[in-house]
Amino acid sequence: MTAKSYPFKVGHKDVWHIALPTAVAFVTEPLVGIADTTIVGRLGEVDLLGGLLLGGLVFDFIAAIFYFLRLSTTGLTAQAFGARDDAAQAAHLVRAVTVGFAAGLLVLALMVPIAEFAGYAYGASPDVVEAFKAYFFIRVLAAPFVLMNFALVGWFLGRGESFTALILQLILNVSNILLSIWFTFGLEMGIAGVAWGTVAAQLIMLVVGLVWAVVRLGGHSRLLRKLTEADLVNIKQIKRLLSLSGDILIRSVLLSAVFSFFASQGARAGDDILAANGILLHFLMVAAFFLDGLAAASEQLCGKAIGARWRPAFVDAIKLSSLWGFILSGGLTILFMIAGPAIIDFMTTSEVVRQTARDYLFIAAIAPVFGVLAFVLDGVFAGATMGPDMRNGMIVSTIIFAVVWAVLTPLIGIAGLWWALHSFFIGRSLVFLVLLKLRMPELFARVDAGA
Repeated sequence: MTAKSYPFKVGHKDVWHIALPTAVAFVTEPLVGIADTTIVGRLGEVDLLGGLLLGGLVFDFIAAIFYFLRLSTTGLTAQAFGARDDAAQAAHLVRAVTVGFAAGLLVLALMVPIAEFAGYAYGASPDVVEAFKAYFFIRVLAAPFVLMNFALVGWFLGRGESFTALILQLILNVSNILLSIWFTFGLEMGIAGVAWGTVAAQLIMLVVGLVWAVVRLGGHSRLLRKLTEADLVNIKQIKRLLSLSGDILIRSVLLSAVFSFFASQGARAGDDILAANGILLHFLMVAAFFLDGLAAASEQLCGKAIGARWRPAFVDAIKLSSLWGFILSGGLTILFMIAGPAIIDFMTTSEVVRQTARDYLFIAAIAPVFGVLAFVLDGVFAGATMGPDMRNGMIVSTIIFAVVWAVLTPLIGIAGLWWALHSFFIGRSLVFLVLLKLRMPELFARVDAGA
């Protein structure tokens, strides 16, 4: 028996309805880090600021490891949303939130060895390590809330409710900043105040998000009925979530490894190269905010198309997301080339760093164009829950990065490092395109059979 299809159209408006608020939400995230740095910086103690920055690095690493909760939840929920299966949507939410809570407890159980390893690995001074631990052992209490919020945001994005995700992110960031200021200066808690501000803000977002999700599912009693219908402890579905999460985890670790290696190689090349690369990478990060938004759009719309079993929407989502990706990245590349020198001069007063950054401005400015399909197709594969292909594509592109770096760096120096990064994007794009072409028939096999 052929499964039922639910036809729907995908237009430019549909793409931006998801991409724009998601991009705005991503843009607001660095504001919290800037605010925390400013708050602690005004305490006037360098050791405290060093402890805060070290803590930020550790928590960024933890977040990167468990980011699979956001991606896997979005893809699974989008497919259930496309299939108009309310019970499955409810089950995906509860399973993901439960996994997030369990992962948070694991982080709490390992907090002492994590703190000790971080203090040793980063080689910080004893005073900085002491400040770091004072901050870390408080903020880590938010780990279960943070990872449950990953699942919540992923669930709302999977349903196409990107404005809800944006509002939750704004609630988190605004409350984080205000509470940190109050705890630090009003209650005179010092660096501990910033940590408690984060804990409280994550809890506020979790409570608001859970209440909002229950309301969207029709209330508490209806939610319980849906969970009963969906067979919440279905072993097959739980294995599917964990398998997908494991593949995305490997993908995320490799992605972080490539950028960490890029940064470390810049540092080895000298202080001027390190500083110049740091400035130029900010250009790429700005482009990444928009490309991440388009990736979220392709993820939700393609996942919905898979669930609805409607190939035209799947294809249109890829085409439109890619089209806008190239338009935006091309515009940003031109902007970076024109305004780049002035931005570089604003960001540093060192003439050596200024000149070095200008020397590599072009090769850095074209990076967003090479990254478009890598970002968009990453979203497509997440929405289609093609976890093994995401993992394999990342493995292949990482190998390509390593080979290009090994060949070009001895020949053309730091430019070879940048071309290796470009090859990482290009390689992932080409591998994903090939895999997508191979997998397309099986993704819509039941639809084609009934056509």
